[in-house]
Amino acid sequence: MDLIREKWNDFSIKHKLIAQFVKFYAFSLFVTVVQYLLLTFLPSLFYKLTDWCDIPCQLIHLAVGPVDTYVFNYPVTGDATGGMGYFAAFAVTLFIAQCINFPMQRNVTFKSKGNIWYQIAWYIVAFVLITIACSFLMGIYVPICKKYVPTALYNVLITVINGGVQMVIYFPIYKIIFPEGEA
Repeated sequence: MDLIREKWNDFSIKHKLIAQFVKFYAFSLFVTVVQYLLLTFLPSLFYKLTDWCDIPCQLIHLAVGPVDTYVFNYPVTGDATGGMGYFAAFAVTLFIAQCINFPMQRNVTFKSKGNIWYQIAWYIVAFVLITIACSFLMGIYVPICKKYVPTALYNVLITVINGGVQMVIYFPIYKIIFPEGEA
């Protein structure tokens, strides 16, 4: 184990950016798994405990070129996968995921000692903008996936695509939000 740690430390010193991306990816993958698990069970809880799944949730209408969609589009489906109940499960899942992700990325991946309140504020701004952008993009690929991908793979595929898009966007943003070293 010490040999592995020593090799990793040597690699991290020589290839700092790659090492950061590997940590970022590992933590992002962990958070994606947490999100997937939560989105597997939370919608059913909202469906059983509330009537929110009977309330349509279509927020932020956008029409850009051939895409005419809502950024958050959760129509009533008659089950746990729609309406305000699913949106609430989605929002709770994202909040929990970010509460896990922020300290891991800040403290372990980027080893930042910057002003935490400043970083939280910029993290929230980035999170909101990236979430809206990714939700808009989901308006493009989710209907295609629903039509052509078997139900058993659908949630996994959507989670992987959305997580991949977010990782590509988040890494350079985190490099800015979480400068290394002392404040």
